Amino acid sequence: MDAYERALIAEALAGQDGNVAAAADRLGIPKKTLYDKLKKYQLSSGRAPD
Repeated sequence: MDAYERALIAEALAGQDGNVAAAADRLGIPKKTLYDKLKKYQLSSGRAPD
């Protein structure tokens, strides 16, 4: 299950060019939840912070 969720998150981020807010919206989850999952799966948005 974790591998599937990690893949979905990575795909959503890639599809949104690393935009966390857009990826969270696409996944239908709050940004906070997505940030928690990024940390859990050691993923990065790939974007530099503003």
